[in-house]
Amino acid sequence: MSQGEAIHTLARRYCEEQFSERRRRYEELLSRQPRREGDYSPEAYDAFPRYLILKAILQFVEALTPASASSATSLVEAMAAAAQSAEGNLTPKPRNAIARAAIADERAKFIEYIRFLTAEQIDSAVPLPYRRTLSKEEAGRLWRNLQVKWGADGEYWHPLKSVELPPGMLAFHTDYFDGAKERLLREFLMRRGITRMWELREGGDLEYELELALFEPRYNGAEGYWIAGGLDWLVYASHESSVTLAGEWLVAGFKEVTPDCEQYLYSGPFSTADLRGTWKWAAAD
Repeated sequence: MSQGEAIHTLARRYCEEQFSERRRRYEELLSRQPRREGDYSPEAYDAFPRYLILKAILQFVEALTPASASSATSLVEAMAAAAQSAEGNLTPKPRNAIARAAIADERAKFIEYIRFLTAEQIDSAVPLPYRRTLSKEEAGRLWRNLQVKWGADGEYWHPLKSVELPPGMLAFHTDYFDGAKERLLREFLMRRGITRMWELREGGDLEYELELALFEPRYNGAEGYWIAGGLDWLVYASHESSVTLAGEWLVAGFKEVTPDCEQYLYSGPFSTADLRGTWKWAAAD
């Protein structure tokens, strides 16, 4: 890695690790101090804004690329500026003074960290899988192409859009399409030479170009779409516990690596496994 790449990697890793730690602390606090709707204690106001702003800082940092900076110093200052301006959906100008102070403190800690990295830290940086936050213009262009190619506009798609799937699609419940199936799909895509893809989300939240290793087709509070190259394939994860594979070669390849998959096609958001290991699907009312 170049010096700039190492510094950028350390900044990403800092945000990821601190986000996980701050969220863990908040969850521990909730276990001790259950809250009522809209009722936060002073300790909670000091806790949850911290991981929210770290998530926003990470998104802004990942919109930058080391190659876009003229030097390592200019990259550090660009990331510092990003940290000062980063806002998430829940972080802009909180009314609570404790929350405002917590957000300001996390911004300052991040900036101090990246400005005072040591040569030893930079030299020992361990690479992370590639991920870059898409600009609004890039994401908009991809959404327009996705709608033309697949009729997907960020709202519900198949199997929620129609009872019968169009040809060249498979849809599964997430109970079937588990981590093991995700690994099989990643391995198959790798054999096809696909190493990067785009992740688009309902509402335009956190949309990325990312490395195949980070491909996890799951609903995260927003409908998700994954595409690459000529848009000849698509993976979609919905809020109704479904994962859809589309594209003739993708469907054929998945059938090849999971020969029994058509026994487990999606027929509703609820599922249970019987004692024989087969699946019973219960459609929503």
